[in-house]
Amino acid sequence: MTGKDKVKTRASSTGFIKAGLLVLLICVSLGIAMVYIQQNTYRTQVSHEFHQQHLSVGEYLNSLLVSYGQGIMSLAWTVSDADEDTIQARISTTMELTALEHIYYINTDGHLMMDGKLTDRSSVTMFEELSDINFPRNNAYIGLAPASVRLYTERRIVIAAPVRTADLGIRGIVFSTVDMRKVFASDAFSYQTQKGQCLVVSETGEIVETSAGAGVVKIDHESFQLGLLEHSDGKGLSKRALQDYNYDVTSRKSGFINLTTADGYRLQVSYAPLTGCDRLVFVSCFQDNLVDARIKPLIFTSVLTCSIITVLMIASLFLVWATAKRSNLTVEKLAYEDPVTGGKNLNYFREFAINTMIANRELPLIIYRFDIANFRYINESYGHHRADMVLKSCIDNFTKLFSERELCVRMDADQFLALLINDSLLDKKMDEFNNAVNADARGNQIKYPIRFKYGIYPVKKHDHDIDVMIDHANVAKKTIKSDAKDNKATYSERFVDDMRKVDHIENSMQKALAENEFKVYLQTKWDIHENKVTGAEALVRWVRPNGSVLGPEQFVPIFENNGFIEQLDFYTLESVCMRMREMMDEGIEVVPVSVNQSRLLLHSPDYVENVEKVLKQYNIPAGAIELEITESVFDTEKEEMIAIIRRLKLLGVRLSMDDFGTGYSSLNMLTEVPFDVIKIDGGYFARSAIDDPERMVLTKIVEIINGLGMEVVCEGVENEAQVEYLKTTGCRTVQGYYFSIPVPEPEFITRYLQK
Repeated sequence: MTGKDKVKTRASSTGFIKAGLLVLLICVSLGIAMVYIQQNTYRTQVSHEFHQQHLSVGEYLNSLLVSYGQGIMSLAWTVSDADEDTIQARISTTMELTALEHIYYINTDGHLMMDGKLTDRSSVTMFEELSDINFPRNNAYIGLAPASVRLYTERRIVIAAPVRTADLGIRGIVFSTVDMRKVFASDAFSYQTQKGQCLVVSETGEIVETSAGAGVVKIDHESFQLGLLEHSDGKGLSKRALQDYNYDVTSRKSGFINLTTADGYRLQVSYAPLTGCDRLVFVSCFQDNLVDARIKPLIFTSVLTCSIITVLMIASLFLVWATAKRSNLTVEKLAYEDPVTGGKNLNYFREFAINTMIANRELPLIIYRFDIANFRYINESYGHHRADMVLKSCIDNFTKLFSERELCVRMDADQFLALLINDSLLDKKMDEFNNAVNADARGNQIKYPIRFKYGIYPVKKHDHDIDVMIDHANVAKKTIKSDAKDNKATYSERFVDDMRKVDHIENSMQKALAENEFKVYLQTKWDIHENKVTGAEALVRWVRPNGSVLGPEQFVPIFENNGFIEQLDFYTLESVCMRMREMMDEGIEVVPVSVNQSRLLLHSPDYVENVEKVLKQYNIPAGAIELEITESVFDTEKEEMIAIIRRLKLLGVRLSMDDFGTGYSSLNMLTEVPFDVIKIDGGYFARSAIDDPERMVLTKIVEIINGLGMEVVCEGVENEAQVEYLKTTGCRTVQGYYFSIPVPEPEFITRYLQK
């Protein structure tokens, strides 16, 4: 580490300690604020909890009173034209059904019947006071009892309904009263009565009923609001809370208020209108300071937690300060060094690149992102140690050839990233770099040539996001095909457009498959000796709703990258089998049809079972379906692939090796894999009509394949000269544009199969 680096390290350590102290101060402040916020949050939470309990009990009380009212109303309807004996009987029945303690009936003469029996009580005043009630149309009246009823029953809440004559006159009144103290003493109100006091008050503040006991608020006034005001400290907040209570009660709204009592405690009052009653309100007064008592343990826990965290932070800062000098070098190494090459890593590159661009704004800089072609082969053939030596050689030789203002790092695996000066010497230096790495590889007994693929992004003056620049270079690198002669690609906005097209295709592929936009086209396989169709290959075209057609070259490479090709290939197989079954059912003679099968599809664990299921579903005869498999599927997991091929043979399908001649081990595959058909790529005979050596090679290959009992299909036939030449080689079947382009299935059937 240089002197400047050490100064930077000390400065960073001091800055870290200062930042830590600042963070500690902020945390302490946040802790205090958190305690305050938690206190208010918990207080609000507890208040809402009490209020929700109040609302729940209030709904119960309201439904209880309404059910009583429904019972009284039903009784009034049933006795409208009944005689005295019937009234007595129905009152007794209603008492059993409603669990009301007493039910009364009073007629226009003031004669009173209680619980179905006449009493010696007679009160025209009681009848008149009850008759003056403004009865609801379809329900009983539930509200304050008239004075005469209160004197007789000692109850303040009455439930009453008129007994009407045929002309809607009142012949009597059925009523009952509710002992609210007994109601409040039930288990349903235990939460309220244990923690405070229950009341029923009128909208005007008249106290109708209270729960038993001393209660929370001493009620020495006829007005509930005056009692609350006397119990409170009488200050502005308490008065404002009482104003809120008056407004809500008048507006028939539920809610709760918090008052500060004369002793400095908090008192919560929850209220809710009894909607089935006449201007009555259910109120719960919770005990003074009950809310604060609930939150004190939580606040204590929060304060204790903040204190512990503060102590731990102080201890941690001290520990960091004590060990900073010893750990700086280790941190530097872990943060910025690549363990494989001994050079710098991506983290260091980001900082270096940003600093270099800032300090050298007028310097023409360029970013290279590159990797080693077929590096996996070097790893497997020469071992990890030698492969790592190649990676280290890349960093070492870059350091020798380029200046201190330029940098190359390994990102991961065989992926490299370089920041370079884009001057006239760049290409020469890159050639020297490539030669030096290859020389080192040969010195390590690696005979395989080291070939790089470079994605290039020229840095612009307005660029500032290094990750975006790296991604752009990577996008450029990905456009280089594995077999391309040019191993460099410079980023262009066109690449972004291409990526957008890929995104558009990927976003619509599932919908297109579901809506049958992928159409099967058939291309003939032609017997050039008997001049007739002997089979066909199924090819897919994407026909958009607007009528436009996408060829496979526009979407198949994308599907091979994202895995969708597996669904498309199987969709094609099933479509071919379904159409073949339709033709056979119509008496049309079919020809064998070959269907391409991707590498991904063969790797599916249920692949063979799924093929068998389709063949059985459509009752396809043996040999009618031919599966085309490219030679490249055997590059990896060769034995497993051969086992799958043999299982397919047992299903009665024909097997075809596609693109024969494009790989490196084709002749070996002929003896190892039980193929029925070998398709020779058109590149073998493109120049054969004038090139005797290639003519001889092709003739021998056809001879070998025929000798092994396999059928030869030459694809890519485009002219008559090729056809005449292929006749001399022993090849019988060809495929290509000379005989037919791929056509839709219906056209193929009409043109070649229907007689």
